[in-house]
Amino acid sequence: MDFDQVELLRSRVVAVGSGNGGVGKSTTAVNLAIVAAKQKKRVALVDLDPLSNMATILDVRADRVERVAERVARGDGRLSAWTVPLFPRIDLLFPRPKLEAGESARLRSALFRRSAAELIDKYDLIVCDMPAGIGHEENLAFLPYVGLLLVVTNPEPTSHVSAGGYVRVALEIQDDLRILFWHNRFKQVLPGGFGPTAVVDNYNRYVDDDLRIPEEAKARIGTVARVPEDPSLDLLRQSLSSEVQVLGKLLDTTNMLHRVIIAALDFSAAIDRRLREELRYFLSSCRLDRVSGLDDEAVVERLLADAGDYLTVETDTPEIRKTFRGYVEHPLVPPIHAAVEALAEAIEAMTSRDRMFAHSGEEAGKLRRARRDLTALIDSVNADGRGAFARNLGGMLICYLSLLMIMESRRVRTLLADLVPIRAREKGRPVKDRRMLIRNLVVRNAEYHKRYFELVKTLFPVVLKQVNRLVDRGGWSRLLLRSSDGAVNRNAYLKILTQTLHDVLHAGLGVYVGFRYNTAGRAIEEGAKRLIGIVESISPPTAAPRHDSESTDA
Repeated sequence: MDFDQVELLRSRVVAVGSGNGGVGKSTTAVNLAIVAAKQKKRVALVDLDPLSNMATILDVRADRVERVAERVARGDGRLSAWTVPLFPRIDLLFPRPKLEAGESARLRSALFRRSAAELIDKYDLIVCDMPAGIGHEENLAFLPYVGLLLVVTNPEPTSHVSAGGYVRVALEIQDDLRILFWHNRFKQVLPGGFGPTAVVDNYNRYVDDDLRIPEEAKARIGTVARVPEDPSLDLLRQSLSSEVQVLGKLLDTTNMLHRVIIAALDFSAAIDRRLREELRYFLSSCRLDRVSGLDDEAVVERLLADAGDYLTVETDTPEIRKTFRGYVEHPLVPPIHAAVEALAEAIEAMTSRDRMFAHSGEEAGKLRRARRDLTALIDSVNADGRGAFARNLGGMLICYLSLLMIMESRRVRTLLADLVPIRAREKGRPVKDRRMLIRNLVVRNAEYHKRYFELVKTLFPVVLKQVNRLVDRGGWSRLLLRSSDGAVNRNAYLKILTQTLHDVLHAGLGVYVGFRYNTAGRAIEEGAKRLIGIVESISPPTAAPRHDSESTDA
């Protein structure tokens, strides 16, 4: 293989690695592959992590994986023998439960030497799911063949130190390696001034001078995605209830209302722009439920003390004190905090079990509390009268609350269950067919989508009726979503219903196309597109791959 061919192959290889396990590395690799395939790129998803198993994540039939293992055992070195076609434009390579001793070296030879020309001919992008950590044979030895290393991490010290250590060793192996960070379970503000994206700085702070990443290398390392926590990314929670998804929408909308209020706070000109942003992030993440029962001035004191733990600058100043007082005295702030606490507790209670619809008495109690506190919040928004955007968010809360209530109907649950593909697994217990659901999303299934929109058509008048019932009962008519001519905006309610049903039906798949209408799903898609653009920018121009045959069912 000549030098140009080596560089061309290398430019198409993205290694997805992490300093430690449990950060969402394999899920990130899968989503990157799916986004690329949706952009009409041919993708090889290479399973190199013996503790992961991409076939399980994608719900590939066990017999297909076993056939690959048998070919490997026979010494069949053809790339096609080690490949499981998934969807059009996505193939899974080397789907093995674990790697045998010495197998990593054979994989490198098969991939980057014997099959190099075939890889270049067949694929635009090669995504390698690497083992966690810095083992040389299984991980670092692959880096000379990699054009870009995507390091997945979480915003906490041990994860950043592990990720930083991985980066430092990777640069020792391949000093010209392009490195990007992908932040899962992202939070804007953390205690003690801990920078949630400052991986290299956080790593350098904790290690000896001779182990630090140098400044010149730091300048070549960037961030490509910040993905907030979401239950739909947790592959251990594959049967999330319909209520959990709607509660998540309510929580997102309530947090958005919170951010609108914080953005409108009156900051003194003495507070510089950077500190203003840090204070906004701090307020967006603070929890006032811990100080219920205290008067406003006592709450301000508590906020100042907490801000001192989060930020590295002096926070107890007259200017910041005045801003915090304005925040605490805002009429929507207490009901927002009460609703956020109730919603978070209900979501936590209902994601701790494996049922799609039914819930226990304790969970029902959490739901009742969430509905009560949401009603109080909507009352406050209705009475406040400030800002059209806040009123529209109040209207969205009413719509999502209506959806939460109709999900309690046995008839509605039956309609939802009828649309979810089911297959029998061990002992005949019916389980969600995740493979078919993913395929229906990645490869548009006309019949499935027809049934989906029939469900939307059936439920839409029910939702409107429930919205009107709540509006009449609460006196919330000024919060109805309206068009510019003042008429009720039916299209807005239809869009909310359509997107919510999509996320309800596809919860727990771990792929962004299953929950693309919430914050985490959008962050994954945007980050993956950004990464693909970077790969294209560093890849030498070449003719399009010649082979683009339709893959068989996974």
